Amino acid sequence: MVRFRRRAVWLIFALSFSLAQAQPERVVLREGGGWEPDRFMISAWGAPTDEATAQAYADAGFNTVMAKSDMLDLCAKHGLRAIVMDATPELAAKMKDHPGVWGWYVQDEPKAEEFGKVGERVALFHAADADHPAYVNLMAWMDLKQYLQTVKPRFLSYDYYQWWWNPQHYCWRLEVHRTAALEAGLPLLCWIEANADPRWEWGKAGATTLADNLPKLRQSVSLAVAYGVQGIQWFTGGLCFEKDGRLKRSGEDVALINHELQALGPTLLSLKSEAVYHTSPLPPHTAAVPADLWLQSPYRNLTLGLLRGADGSRCVVTVNRDIAHEREVSLHLDKAVAGLEAFDPAGQQWQAVEVERVGGHGVARVKLAAGGMVLLQVR
Repeated sequence: MVRFRRRAVWLIFALSFSLAQAQPERVVLREGGGWEPDRFMISAWGAPTDEATAQAYADAGFNTVMAKSDMLDLCAKHGLRAIVMDATPELAAKMKDHPGVWGWYVQDEPKAEEFGKVGERVALFHAADADHPAYVNLMAWMDLKQYLQTVKPRFLSYDYYQWWWNPQHYCWRLEVHRTAALEAGLPLLCWIEANADPRWEWGKAGATTLADNLPKLRQSVSLAVAYGVQGIQWFTGGLCFEKDGRLKRSGEDVALINHELQALGPTLLSLKSEAVYHTSPLPPHTAAVPADLWLQSPYRNLTLGLLRGADGSRCVVTVNRDIAHEREVSLHLDKAVAGLEAFDPAGQQWQAVEVERVGGHGVARVKLAAGGMVLLQVR
């Protein structure tokens, strides 16, 4: 991701809008060419260089990196898979059974006029290795119909850095990409900035780790999960680690979130996004909670991401969009809802949520960290 190229494109965009222990990734192909990953991706733009840094990535909760092929043995040793950056179709055919392979890097942020050639490259990689996807990532404002029809990817990945660019458009971009991914039957992955201080993006003096860095990063991740994202990619590893592998201050925040995602990941992979609603004030181009929805709340700045399991189970990711306050909020349940369970990342298990009956309806109260989320399941 070249900073100056992205900066120039972002300026155009801004003006126009004033307005996942390593085993081989055995892809389960879906009708239409999509696939089902076997674990929730937690990645970074970066790679280990030696034993110490490989262990540092693993200890910080990452399971995927972007490394050259000569690092595959090192990655696999530490439970990491790699998007192979020096990939060719010939290399893919030769190394497709290596346990350190996640997939094969093709291009980052291609322009629309490059889609044709990108699609040709993607097809060559998939012909050489049917089990691992060719990796392409999009800028957030591309023509998705054209991209999906031309490139025929096995997942949809894009970047939008709300704290560097404009938070007003973050949920909107999630809306657009969620819809496209669901219609195409593809997993959705997204990039998030690993440090919320915009001075890093623009190369300004004084860039640091802001006091509210953790709730900002947590809110970005929580909203992405509410929209059914199945992989979080952090930009960049250099904002998380010192060269010797020690965590930077923002890297400590990223690692904390990563470990929560590791615990939630298996459950999230089993769920499919059904709808996303927001309480007031609504982010631009998003939907309010319908009056007849089984779940209501009088609290502002909440997001409800409805998901459903293959067995018919109903779940909801409840997000506190408020990055300044930890809150306890009430959720009002339809009479038909017998109860709720909350997933505890620390214990990696479901725990019953106390539900008070008021006039036949249920009222549950849940605690939400600033910018945080809770995964609930209907009992």
